[in-house]
Parts: sequence; C-alpha cells; structure tokens
Amino acid sequence: MPFIPPTIPYTEIMKYPSNTPSEKLIPKKYDIYSPSKKDWNFSDENFSKAQINLIKKCDKIYILHSIISNKKHLQKSHDEILDQLNVNLLSIINICEISLNHNPKAQIFILGSESAVKGSFDIIYSLTKASIHKYVEERKILKKNQQIVCIAPSTISDSKMTLKRKDKQNVKRSIQNNPKKRGLNSKEISKLIYDLSFNNTDYLSNTVIQVNGGKFSRM
Repeated sequence: MPFIPPTIPYTEIMKYPSNTPSEKLIPKKYDIYSPSKKDWNFSDENFSKAQINLIKKCDKIYILHSIISNKKHLQKSHDEILDQLNVNLLSIINICEISLNHNPKAQIFILGSESAVKGSFDIIYSLTKASIHKYVEERKILKKNQQIVCIAPSTISDSKMTLKRKDKQNVKRSIQNNPKKRGLNSKEISKLIYDLSFNNTDYLSNTVIQVNGGKFSRM
C-alpha cells in the first residue's frame, strides 16, 4: 500500500504523465492511503497507535509535507518554530524509523529541497531540509529490499508554494540564471518519483537526487 501524506503534491506528484488521477497510474495491486490534514497533524510528534500500524504495513511511502514561513526568524513565535521542526524534520524521521524497523520491503521517497544547499529566507526551513538530506544519506537500511531516497528539486514553477510567492522578480531571476533557462515543473518531479517507485530502482538508496538543471555547476 502506498502511503502519501497530505501535501502539495499529492494532487501533483503522482499525476504523471498528465491529469490522469494517480489511482489509475499506480498498479492495481496497490491500495492508496492519502490522509487529509484533518486526519494527520504532523506538528504533533506523538503518532497514534492506528497511525503507527498504518506506517508499518505500507510498502511505499511518499513524504512530501513541509512548512515554509514568510516571516523572518525573529518574528516567529516559539510555537511556530516548534511546529516547523516537528513537521519538517521530526515527523519525517519518525515515519522513516517506524517503517524501516517494521517493514522489510519499505521504500521511502522524501521530497527535499535545493534550500538544503543554497539556504532560504526561512532559516528553519533550510536547516530542516539539510538535516533530512543528511539523514537519508546516513540512515543505513536494515533489510536488503528496503530503499530510502530523497528528491531535492529547485523551485517548482507551478507549485502552490511558488505561485503564492510575492517576490516574483526573484523567481524570474532564478529561472533566467538557470543553465536550462526555464523553471522546473511538477510533472517532471512526478515522473521521476513514479519511475523510482515502480521500475526496480532499489539499488539506488541513501541518495539525494538533485533536480536543479545544473544551477550549482561552477566549471
């Protein structure tokens, strides 16, 4: 059973290659569980017994949730910072640890960010993403059929997060400076995650895949 937590891209991430519902693309032998935000509060670090049992039995887990704030760090309340830490870091590690320790076939795909490399106006966001990248690289799988991969995209032009940004000039400048001279789109990320999930790529593990058009190349 694939487990797809509530996030931006459930409506985008598995809609590869078009607007076909993800249920029609994922092989029929799989049931999909995609809880709503009402069902699962990732700012609460204590999972219920039912939630833990669900994670244990899901062979494919897609972790796509995160919080990014438009506030400067010193403008955030203590609770807002804790919520970010819980959602962006601790909840993800908890899901992974439950899955890896209880499911010998666990395949975990986590959406990271280029902010782990270049930083962000939201300090906590970039630090939690960097921590997740490091966790994926260092967390040894426990069984031979397990897999844990992080996909780290640059700005996804058609994501809700990007479309809501007020600094449109910065987004435009980033696209102009990219070697590809265009932005990344959600279908490209969707296709990549789909291919990793269903095309026998389990040797690719403990890896962060940077999807940025080569924007950090220097030579």
